Amino acid sequence: MYHHTDRALSAAVSLIAATVNSALAVRLFDAWRSLTWEPASEWEGPGFSLSRDGVRLICGLFSAYFAAAFAICLFGLAGILNNVPSFVRIYRNYLIGDFAFFTLFAGFASRAAFDPASRSAICEQISRQPDLLRDVIDWGLNLENCEQWFERGLMVFIVALIIATVIRLHFIFALSRYYAHLMRSHDQTMLELASAGIHPDSGPMIERIYLLPRRSGANAKDVRAKHQSVDAQVYAPVPLEEMSLEMAEELRASATEAWVSRARAPRQCRLPSPSSGNEHSRRVYPLPPPSSAPGPIHLSDEKF
Repeated sequence: MYHHTDRALSAAVSLIAATVNSALAVRLFDAWRSLTWEPASEWEGPGFSLSRDGVRLICGLFSAYFAAAFAICLFGLAGILNNVPSFVRIYRNYLIGDFAFFTLFAGFASRAAFDPASRSAICEQISRQPDLLRDVIDWGLNLENCEQWFERGLMVFIVALIIATVIRLHFIFALSRYYAHLMRSHDQTMLELASAGIHPDSGPMIERIYLLPRRSGANAKDVRAKHQSVDAQVYAPVPLEEMSLEMAEELRASATEAWVSRARAPRQCRLPSPSSGNEHSRRVYPLPPPSSAPGPIHLSDEKF
């Protein structure tokens, strides 16, 4: 199924994005704390003037941005793993807005970096920062090749930006498809409940079960011969997770999907009156053939 692939891809990318955003938030927060407030120190260029306070403010804003992105990625990951449509919808809308902001910001940054005057101003400011030069000398940056280094770095940045844009687009499409699948499943469940005369927000609590077919005549006679008791309807819950894959598939193929209605908060237990006959506190609503949603398997209408 395609929705399984979309779900796995969305969960994996969300986990990676949460890890990267948390790392960037921590690094920028450390940079924000390390920069001291020095109003007299300014970085001047032909068309701008930026103080040390401005750099500290920018680091703080980006740190808050990546921290918020980390939180929303965890929020979306929880929605994906738990199949919560509302969480996935909020996460998808955030990703669309973030993609638009990221693309716009990257476009303006690339346009400014292509300006030769900006590169010259940056190299001039780097030449006045000996501590910074010692830190970046391992990257191959020095005063002689500063502009050429930035030009090559700009090309690498553009290529990485294109790759990141394509990956983000595929991720948004996969998440949108998975959200559409969740909404279709939710709408189908609501229609099934409505066709059975059950309102999802009121009345008893609803549980999905699977009913096994009756035993064959020979097996039923053997069981009745061994157990001489009154007729009773027995439900034996067997979680699918505790079965082997082959047995679970075989049971699901031969079982019938149904809904069981139970009281939400019973206040007291009452014994059934003799006049109630074979009436039970559970009502079973048969539905169309079973879907892919997992659920317990119950034995039904077995009389011993």
